Amino acid sequence: MKNVWMYAILFLCLILSVSLLQLPGLHGLGIAAVTWCLVMIGLLRGSRTALIAGIVIGLVQDISYGSFLGESALGYALAGYAAGYIRSLVLRDSLVLAVFVTGVCTELFDWVTYLTSRFFGADVILVHAAIQESSRSALSTMALCVVFYIPFYRAFAKKPRIRYDDDSVEA
Repeated sequence: MKNVWMYAILFLCLILSVSLLQLPGLHGLGIAAVTWCLVMIGLLRGSRTALIAGIVIGLVQDISYGSFLGESALGYALAGYAAGYIRSLVLRDSLVLAVFVTGVCTELFDWVTYLTSRFFGADVILVHAAIQESSRSALSTMALCVVFYIPFYRAFAKKPRIRYDDDSVEA
């Protein structure tokens, strides 16, 4: 049931990204709420779940708002998979890890979408502007991670199962 709620929050982040976060005062921040939610899914549920969630949400975004099909799906899939993979290399969950992975995956998503749109000739933004936009987006998304990490972690982290026949549990 928690996976259903995570996907619902992912779609809510997409709705917020294309509506509320496009207002003139908030658009300049470049908050990537969908990328943050995918990173949290990757950290808490693993790379396979985040990869599938990234493909699904990316295709929904590309069909609804994209310039061509597959651009956001590829970027979100890579960002989600990278978050899950980085989490598999580390022993403990922490806020510092989540902030670091959020920054890395936001940069990864921004650069994958920039390079694919540049390759297909859909984007005419210069590299200097792309660097400014991606760094602004990464920093603001990292700030979002600092604010919402603990509630998201408490709601969706897998609880370890306690077995009563285990020798490590003392009576």
